[in-house]
Amino acid sequence: MEPGPSKVAEILAGYLIPSACREEILGDMRERYRSGWGYFLEAAQVIPCAIYSRVCRTTDGVMALMQAGSMYTAFLIAAKCFDAAAISEKYGLPRLAIPPVIVLAVMSLADAYSNPRKRWLLKPLFAPTLGFAAAYIEQQMYRQWSLPVSVFAWGSGAGLLLVWTLRLAVPTITDRPQAVNAPAFWRKLELVPLSFSAKSALVPGGILLLVIVYLLIR
Repeated sequence: MEPGPSKVAEILAGYLIPSACREEILGDMRERYRSGWGYFLEAAQVIPCAIYSRVCRTTDGVMALMQAGSMYTAFLIAAKCFDAAAISEKYGLPRLAIPPVIVLAVMSLADAYSNPRKRWLLKPLFAPTLGFAAAYIEQQMYRQWSLPVSVFAWGSGAGLLLVWTLRLAVPTITDRPQAVNAPAFWRKLELVPLSFSAKSALVPGGILLLVIVYLLIR
């Protein structure tokens, strides 16, 4: 019987590797197996690279900018309407950006771990919902950086609706239909990782800038 990694080690490694490339990476690691310690070291090196590669393949820079801009605008409007001090106080604007950044990071990871072969009606809504749940937990853990309850509640509600709308209108690459008998999904993706031109980002960036300036001078 050829030596190989233990079932427990493979199961743990499999949980950490994104599903789209899990079988291929586990198979390659099994072929290169020499010892338990070597398997652990290889996993510690390969898994972060696999996660980063999947994030780059599944994240569209322009869509990420639009989602972040829509969420930040929602929090700005909520602060302007319900607690203007949240904008004018020290570090007010950076504090308003914390929830959108957390949501965007969680959505990127959720999309990276999403199984492209499993699609269901409300799947595009799962990642942003999970992201806002993580932002709520952060608000409870770090009170010194938390927003007023009304600002966070209204900003989260409006931001969640905006992101839901964007993701339903423009599905992420993991939610788009795939051809039958095509190469492995993670190998045939041609999306340029996390890249966007200044021209493509000009319109959403300009709209966001105009909204922010209007809110600040109003």
